[in-house]
Amino acid sequence: MPRNKARHGAMAALNSLLDNTRSAASSTTAFGSPVTSGGTTVVPVARVSSLSIMGGGTGNVPFFGGDGAGGTGCTRVRPSGFLVLTPEGAAFRPIRQPAAALAIPLAVITAVAATRIVTVSVREARRRKRIAAAQEKQQESVR
Repeated sequence: MPRNKARHGAMAALNSLLDNTRSAASSTTAFGSPVTSGGTTVVPVARVSSLSIMGGGTGNVPFFGGDGAGGTGCTRVRPSGFLVLTPEGAAFRPIRQPAAALAIPLAVITAVAATRIVTVSVREARRRKRIAAAQEKQQESVR
């Protein structure tokens, strides 16, 4: 009998984790409720992604019970835009995120700069090595 109760408790913990993650995954959690002024209503729109990792198990280890469950959850809410509802109709206004559009070009520029720095450094090291070898060869021929 206690084993069934423990399993119920483990499943209850996992269900609670899932419910808490689900309740946090909404645009109103991060951006608030729709705003109405006169005949116009503005509704925030968000991109919501959620990850829940859960696990549970039972065992027959004496004196320890062997039942357990655990997990974690992560929810990401990012602004996408907003809906403007007027008596004339509805319109979606996207929120542009210029930083995301700059990420790839900046990464390319950084990679090109790093490649150039390494190339120049290697070339300079080889040049110094050749000069040192030539000076050493000259000193040996003078002796």
